[in-house]
Amino acid sequence: MKKLAIFSQLPYSHHAYGIESSQNIIDYLNKVLPQKEFSYVVHKKYDTFKIDDARTIKSLQSEKTDKASLFILEFTIINSEAQNALLKVLEEPVADTYFILVFPNTKNLLPTLQSRLEIIAIQNSIDTKNEDTPIVVSDFMKMSLSDRFNLIKDITDKKKEPISKSDTMVFLNNLEFTVYNADLPHKKNILESIFNARDYLNRKGASNKMILDMIAIELENI
Repeated sequence: MKKLAIFSQLPYSHHAYGIESSQNIIDYLNKVLPQKEFSYVVHKKYDTFKIDDARTIKSLQSEKTDKASLFILEFTIINSEAQNALLKVLEEPVADTYFILVFPNTKNLLPTLQSRLEIIAIQNSIDTKNEDTPIVVSDFMKMSLSDRFNLIKDITDKKKEPISKSDTMVFLNNLEFTVYNADLPHKKNILESIFNARDYLNRKGASNKMILDMIAIELENI
């Protein structure tokens, strides 16, 4: 978290930053920010960042202010179209306007968007036994295939409160961490499936159920 100390004093050396982290860093970030030196700080959290969201941010940041303004944008999923729309906002910033983007994985960003950001990686402390998550990785790996399918069917049921894309991404990241650090057969194939699932999750119209079913089947190889 010491890396976030750079946000304690204005002016910042860059107008746009990207923070790669799966942890909740917002509370700490708010403590570091020189709040009185900003006209306003806008914090928005998205499950999926869309083109319309980029347009809204562009409209908001065009407002004139006496002091600097800051936008903190948290998201897990952002497709190529939305990234290009956000890129246009970052390419034509209003004076004294800063952006901090918070996301779990830089690899999910287009190279063009990455090039506009000063990337800060916060080492993630992954707890694969976190009971607050819809899928506990350690339990999921021990289940039979039928039990995995039943769990997936339940947590993706649209009649209830289905699992979000953010939660699915957290599960994939935690699963990757677990598999990478374990001595498992077919590890390479499993990691490749996780990578493909994460890539698919970023696409428009991606199905959480289809992604999780695919992973459930792949884990039969362990």
